[in-house]
Amino acid sequence: MIQMNCPRGHGAMEKEKVERSVTFKGIEVNITEDAFVCPKCKLSAGTVQSAGLIQHTIAEAYRQQVGLLTGEEIKKLRKEKEMTQADLAKSMGVGVVSIKRWETGSIQTKSMDQSLRQHLMTGSIENNVNGNRDISIPRILLVLTAFQSVLKRAILKENDKMLFAAKYLFYADMLAKKMLGRSMTGAAYARLPFGPQLNNYNDLLDEIRNADISEAKDLTVQELEIIEQITRTFPEDRMVYDASHKEPAWLETKTGAPILYTWADRLIVKIN
Repeated sequence: MIQMNCPRGHGAMEKEKVERSVTFKGIEVNITEDAFVCPKCKLSAGTVQSAGLIQHTIAEAYRQQVGLLTGEEIKKLRKEKEMTQADLAKSMGVGVVSIKRWETGSIQTKSMDQSLRQHLMTGSIENNVNGNRDISIPRILLVLTAFQSVLKRAILKENDKMLFAAKYLFYADMLAKKMLGRSMTGAAYARLPFGPQLNNYNDLLDEIRNADISEAKDLTVQELEIIEQITRTFPEDRMVYDASHKEPAWLETKTGAPILYTWADRLIVKIN
């Protein structure tokens, strides 16, 4: 049992629940924490063991204050829908590590909070988020490998965060949705300052690079034709990068928000 003495020499301190206000990310939040309090001078102090719990409490209070789903709410809603963390991650097109972080204290962005609410509190929107296909990490690698084969150069490079690879993938998925009725990979995209990017791409990079490509469903003749057309249209990285910044899907979506597959029918690219 942990005990603590008053640093002012008043003897043993007592464990109590203490309410206090703290400023976090510019917002004042009220929290209740377990602390040791001196009966005489009322000095309160925490322990090393309680520091992590306090940070979690502050983060939860902040999320509640600004209208974001708390970790407990995410977990509760997910279980009510009988979804595992992996199920939710798959439906949102993010890494399972993101779900784990959000449920244990990491603060999600407003766009990710909106996506969480759409998947947990309303009917499924997977068709618009993932293009009528469940996300397949191995198939993402397969499509990128196909691009590399046709381009005869690497686009999936170390430490480049898929800056250009994601643009080729974006066009492959969107054009497949437009022409074939569903995306090639089921990947979800977000509007970032440097163009369309895989949603939560930082959590997916290692998974993509380490994926077992043999687990992916083979590309159809029509899908391979789309990939070849894209490479003829954009033989250089900068060309596909610049083109993606002219698409209404990027121009008319707020930064950080998901780029839905409903934009597929409004693509302005003319493939050869």
